[in-house]
Amino acid sequence: MEQENLQSEMIALFGETAGYAKKFHKKTYESDMDTLMNKYSALLGRIREAFEESDEKLDEVAAYIPDHVAKLLDGEPSKRKRGIVCLDYNMNMVSFFVPLLGEITSLKTKEFTARMIELWNQKMPDNKIGLSTREQIQGGFKKGLCYITTAVCKSLDKPDDCYELTLLRDYRDQYMMNSKDGMNTVKEYYNIAPTIVKRIDRQKDSAKIYEGIWEEYLSPCVSLIEAGKREECKVLYSDMVHELEKKYLYS
Repeated sequence: MEQENLQSEMIALFGETAGYAKKFHKKTYESDMDTLMNKYSALLGRIREAFEESDEKLDEVAAYIPDHVAKLLDGEPSKRKRGIVCLDYNMNMVSFFVPLLGEITSLKTKEFTARMIELWNQKMPDNKIGLSTREQIQGGFKKGLCYITTAVCKSLDKPDDCYELTLLRDYRDQYMMNSKDGMNTVKEYYNIAPTIVKRIDRQKDSAKIYEGIWEEYLSPCVSLIEAGKREECKVLYSDMVHELEKKYLYS
């Protein structure tokens, strides 16, 4: 009974963090996490007690949410629908749920959250995610939509505070993050851009690849922003990420 109660409580928590993930915003992220920490401190304590009990118990508790989500996805009528829904689940996991669990004070916390991610990726191999922490999310706001751009500029020997990066960061903060559509775009990129960059970096001709990205996408994006064509910039940047996603994540 105690096991079932803990499982049910974690599923309920996952449902609540999903609501926060839908309104994910850098201006409220810190306070949202504090609210969740305060509200669920007792539950987080029970989770800690459970995964510290034994390695077997750690595996059992780590599987609660991956198993729950896998069952929900099995109930979706089509592969396309599953993919859309899973994107929301992924965002919930990487932005709030796992970072919240990562705040548990224990020597076994990282082992626990890493095991949960491992089980998640086994259950959802087409929608893998990486381990995230509250600190990483906060730091990620400084890169966000500009993650790929940062890698390109670095390859071209441009400094982190170069004109192009500064312009694109301002565009992200002042335009993208101030509309629902823009925030959804940032959410979509948040979990895939770092993987794209890592896979490009593994290529022998990575410098040439980055140069091509600059010439085909980023330099035109800068020109569009300078011309006040912000929506056109968003479309072009989206095209870039989707093309890179197809090439480096699913090829």
